[in-house]
Amino acid sequence: MKNNTITYILLILVLGLTSIQSSKAQDISAEQIHIHLQKNTYIAGEAIHFKLYCLNSKTQKLSKLSKVAYIELISENGFPVAQTDIILENGMGEGGITISEQIPTGNYAINAYTHWMKTSSLNFISVRTLFIFNNKNTEEKIKTSEKLVSSTFRDLKNNDLNLFDSKNKLQAISIKTKIEDANRILRISLKNNNSLVDETYKLKLQSREGEILEKYFKFDQQQWELLLKVKDLKSPNYNLSILNSESKLVKTAVIHLAQSHKGRLIEKPRIIKKMREKVKIKLQLKDLSYQNDSLFLSASIKLKEPNNTSVNIIDYMNLYSDFGANMVSYSGKLKQFSKQSWIAEGDIETLWLNNTNSYSIDTIRYPENEAYILEGRIKDIKTGQAFANENIFLSKIGAYADISTFSTNNNGQFYFNLPLKKGLHDISIQVKGHDELNLAVELKDKFMTEGFAPTPWSPESLKGEQLTFIKKQYENFRIRNIYKQKTFKETKDTCLYRGQSSFYGKPENLIKVDDYIQLDSLEEYFHEFISTIKIKYHKKKPYMHIFSPDASRTFKQEPLIMFDGLILSDASQILNKRPRDIEKIEVVPFEYYYGSSHLYGIISVTSKKRNCELDELPKNTSRYYLPLFTKNVEFSEQEADIQKNYPDYRTDLLWEPNITLSYDKNFDLEFTTSNVKGEYELTVQGLSENGDPIVIKQSILIK
Repeated sequence: MKNNTITYILLILVLGLTSIQSSKAQDISAEQIHIHLQKNTYIAGEAIHFKLYCLNSKTQKLSKLSKVAYIELISENGFPVAQTDIILENGMGEGGITISEQIPTGNYAINAYTHWMKTSSLNFISVRTLFIFNNKNTEEKIKTSEKLVSSTFRDLKNNDLNLFDSKNKLQAISIKTKIEDANRILRISLKNNNSLVDETYKLKLQSREGEILEKYFKFDQQQWELLLKVKDLKSPNYNLSILNSESKLVKTAVIHLAQSHKGRLIEKPRIIKKMREKVKIKLQLKDLSYQNDSLFLSASIKLKEPNNTSVNIIDYMNLYSDFGANMVSYSGKLKQFSKQSWIAEGDIETLWLNNTNSYSIDTIRYPENEAYILEGRIKDIKTGQAFANENIFLSKIGAYADISTFSTNNNGQFYFNLPLKKGLHDISIQVKGHDELNLAVELKDKFMTEGFAPTPWSPESLKGEQLTFIKKQYENFRIRNIYKQKTFKETKDTCLYRGQSSFYGKPENLIKVDDYIQLDSLEEYFHEFISTIKIKYHKKKPYMHIFSPDASRTFKQEPLIMFDGLILSDASQILNKRPRDIEKIEVVPFEYYYGSSHLYGIISVTSKKRNCELDELPKNTSRYYLPLFTKNVEFSEQEADIQKNYPDYRTDLLWEPNITLSYDKNFDLEFTTSNVKGEYELTVQGLSENGDPIVIKQSILIK
C-alpha cells in the first residue's frame, strides 16, 4: 500500500462515523437551547430574527458538542410552516426566518433543537411563543388538532401555596407550603383527607442534581409537617413525591423558589430621546460588576409590546430549562413566575423525572459535533430488502476526487460527514458494482414532522391594548412598504460547495492535457503518456486496468475510476470525452485501502468545467444538490438610507446578535430613532464564560 501516512490520517478522520456504527455506549451530556427573539409580535411578511445559546444541561455553560441547530416555525396545529438550519460556533448561532405573507393570523411557536436533543431528550426541545398578524384573514380561525402539551399551575398568593385536591379519593392527600421566618424556612404541610388509612408513607424531594431528601412518616390526626431551611435549597425547582407503603406514587408536585434564581438582572434608568436622533449606548464589562469573565450577549430595541411573552435567559435557565416544552402553554406567565414562588400539581412533571443529564450514543441518536451528518438508507427496489453490510461511497463533485466510504449496517443505513459550509453541496451516493440490483437511496430529513404547538388563538382575544398596538404596527408596516423601507434583507447563498482536496493526496502520475499536443481521443493520452494504464476491450466494451510497479503485475480487479469526483463503473464514459474538454488525468497505480474499501488503483479525470457533465448517471448512483445553511435573514441597518424628507416608521430600532465583552473589549450599541413616538425597550441578554446568565433592560422614550 502506498501513501501510508495519508491513509492513516484519513482513517482517523472517519473515526467519528465509525463510532456511530459501534455498539459501545458513550455517555454524552444533554443539551438545551435558549432562544432570544428580537420581538414577540409580528406582521405577516416581516422577518423573525433570533439568537441561539446552546447550553450543556449539566454545566449550564455554552455547549461545545453540537455544531448544527434546527429551527422551525410551528402553527397551532403542531405542523411546521417554515424551517431553517444554522451553524453553531462555540455554542452560539444566529439567523432568521421570513414570515410568509399568506400565513394566517394566530399564535405560533419557534422550536429549536439539535439532532442530539431531538433523538435523546425530546422534552428538552426549546419552545418560544409569538403572535403573527395577517390583515387578509384575521377572521379565519385556525383549525387545531390534538393539543400536544397541556399543564396546570397555581400561583403563589401571599406566600401561601395551595394545590388542587387529589383526584384519587383513596389517597386524598393535599399539600400546603409556606415560606416563613423572613424567607428562611419552607414549611411543607401534608393532610390526608381519608381518616381510614393508617400506613407509612415516604416523602422524596428531588432536584436536577438528584435526591435531596427522603423521609418516612405517618400521619398524626391526618396531619404531618416538615420544615426545611431555604439556604439549604440551592436549586430553583424541586419535585415533591409522596409514595405509599407499596412504593406507589400517590402525590407529586413541583415547587418553584423564586429566591433561588441564578443570574443577574440589571435595570438601567430610562433615557429620553428625540425623533431621528442618533444614539450610542456603551456596554462595558466593568459597569456590570464582572471582572475577568467574558460575556457573550445579544441586544434588541423594539417598541414596547402590551403583552410581553418574552422569556429572558435568566427565566429560561431557572425555570423553563427544567420543564422544557411542557411549559409552552404558560410562557406568557414566566415574567411573573420569576418574581414568585409557586407549587404545581400533577401535570407539570420536571424533566429530571423522565430524562437524565447524559445519554448513550448509538446509530439513531448522535451529536453533529464536527460536521453535518448525512443519514440515509439503501434498499432493493424490487424486494424492499435492505442493502446491508455493503460498501457505499459519498462522492463530492468538483475539481477533486473527494470521496468517503461507509459500510451499511443490517438495516441498510449509512452516515456520512459533510463539511459545515453554506451553499449547495453537489454530492452523489454511489454503490460500486452490484449492477444486477436496482437500488434506491432514501435520505433522512433531520427536521421533525410535528412540533410543540402554542395554545390556540381566537379573534375575540384581540382587543384593548393589544388591538391598538397591532393596528399601529400594521399601519407602520404598510407605510414602510410604500417607501420601500424594509427592516430586513433576505440573503441566500446558492454557491456550490465542492471537494477541496483529493482523498489520495499527491498522485503518482499526473498529466495536464493542454501541456501536450492535442490528440484525437482521450484513449490515446492513456496509451502515449500513462504506461501504468492498460485498456482492453471485451465485446466492444472497454475495460481499464492498472499495472502496479510495486506488485510488478496488472491487477485483475478494476480500479476506482472517477470523473470530476464521481465514481464511474463504465470506462467508456471517460474514454468518450473530448480531449479539449479535459483539464488533467491523475493515477495512483497501487493497492489502496480507504475506510472500508480495498481499491486496486485509482484513475481520476477532471474536466475544465469541473461540473461532471454526463449523458447518463452510472447505475445505482443518486446525485443531489443538497442545500445546507443556505438561507439567512439580516437585520437592515437602513436609517442612513432613509431620505430626510420621508417619514421613518420603524419600530424595530436595533438587532445586534453578536456582542462579546471582556476586560479589554467594550461594545457600542449605535442606532437612530424613528418618527414613531412612544416607549421602546432595550434588552441585552446572554451568558458569561462561566455559565452565569445576565439580562440588561432599559426604557427609551422617544418624544
